[in-house]
Amino acid sequence: MNIRLYITAVVLSLSMHHTGAQEVATQLALGATDNLDTYLSPEKYSGFQGRFMSEVVRSSAKRPMAYILIHEGTMASTHNRAETASEISGGYDFSYTAARRFNMAHDRLRLLVGAMAHYSVGFAYNTRTSANNPAQGYMSVDIGPHVMLNYGFTLWGKAMRVNWEARLPLVGVMFSPNYGQSYYEIFNRGDYDHNIVVTSVAVPQLRHHISLDIPFSARCALRVGYLGDYRQAKPNNLKQHNYYNAATIGVVVRK
Repeated sequence: MNIRLYITAVVLSLSMHHTGAQEVATQLALGATDNLDTYLSPEKYSGFQGRFMSEVVRSSAKRPMAYILIHEGTMASTHNRAETASEISGGYDFSYTAARRFNMAHDRLRLLVGAMAHYSVGFAYNTRTSANNPAQGYMSVDIGPHVMLNYGFTLWGKAMRVNWEARLPLVGVMFSPNYGQSYYEIFNRGDYDHNIVVTSVAVPQLRHHISLDIPFSARCALRVGYLGDYRQAKPNNLKQHNYYNAATIGVVVRK
């Protein structure tokens, strides 16, 4: 085989390997958050959270599998009920889902059901300097089911689509100081005290997002929706929760 034929064969094989549909959604979520972390304070903190979300769905007409990658970055500013202290928090989330596409009787309906792996890292800082432990670090890994449902319809002569997706962590592990344990003891003295904790559906969590796609063109659409993300844990007799309700807006590009 000469070099020209060899290069042609390689290019054709790569193009065939990458054939398939890809949907990229870039969105911003703005809404209210309610936080509790008894390691930092026995008080609940409420306020505003902004979240940047990037979602990629890759699928192929020839195979029933689809792959979903979601990146999220968050920043929040909250305060207690007495307005005597505030917290600043932020984080990064990544999830990867391998899902199976199911053929539905209605050709406008698409259902994806799969298994998700989710990683999260973040921090919270309490501005009340008199607090014994003003900062907290978060890190967790979990797995669970992921469901995505899309329904297309025509309204006012435009091909719109309603989307709903939900993730339910079932089991995982997370980092947590023990009750009364300082970060100095953990990292400077190396005193391990049950700082890697198993999490399960016994303390349930849920993230779901419903949205509407309004097309600009055949491949680009405006996406508006509602996001509810409810996270909670109870490691080492410490209570944690983050309840988030937000409006979302963004752009979807289909290739």
